[in-house]
Amino acid sequence: GGVINSGPQASGLLKKLVNTTDFPCTLTLMGLGALPASDKHFLGMLGMHGTYEANMAMHDCDVMLCIGARFDDRVTGRIDAFSPNSTKIHIDIDPSSINKTVNVDVGIIGDVSHVLGDMIKIWERSKNRCDEKAIKSWWKIINRWRERKSLSYDKSSKLIKPQYAIERLYELTKTNSEVYITTEVGQHQMWAAQHYHFEQPNRWMTSGGLGTMGYGLPAAIGVQLAHPKALVIDIAGEASILM
Repeated sequence: GGVINSGPQASGLLKKLVNTTDFPCTLTLMGLGALPASDKHFLGMLGMHGTYEANMAMHDCDVMLCIGARFDDRVTGRIDAFSPNSTKIHIDIDPSSINKTVNVDVGIIGDVSHVLGDMIKIWERSKNRCDEKAIKSWWKIINRWRERKSLSYDKSSKLIKPQYAIERLYELTKTNSEVYITTEVGQHQMWAAQHYHFEQPNRWMTSGGLGTMGYGLPAAIGVQLAHPKALVIDIAGEASILM
């Protein structure tokens, strides 16, 4: 979420870092759109509602670069079992977030866009480069996890499943660059995060750790006021919309 909050420049720098290094990248619920969903390095969302490949890569990595995320318990699960063998680097604008939940090896305090800009400059000046053989081997493992297709579901000819409805919504709106999706809070929120694919930042309006049921409809009204000509869609569950 810190990448989104830092502004569009930060999302551009994240994409540049990922494509320069060939490192895999996952995003939290609040970070969706910070890296285009179509980018080959994107592993999907992380956490208990995330993809198998994203969670396995986070668990097995040897270096974790956490950019503007807060190590929510929906992401970490048991702290003592969270990515136990990795060297952890955490970038955050708020000093109190460093070592708050997960102890890290390197804490960097600063605005994400400034820090990423400096990291890329240092990387480009440095003679050190990734071990291409090791990276290829790592991607081979990740692609085996991807083959599990963890978000697949049994399609039905008798009823419209929520996952299918969101997939169709995405297919029918993906060519429109001015589409904004809001959600309430609940299972429909997770289906939307999994099956609607965001290519840009600030197109995904959803309640974070507070878990505010009833958020989506007023958020959609606000987004429509800010962008009168845009298509704004609130994906809602019946309980949340009653709120």
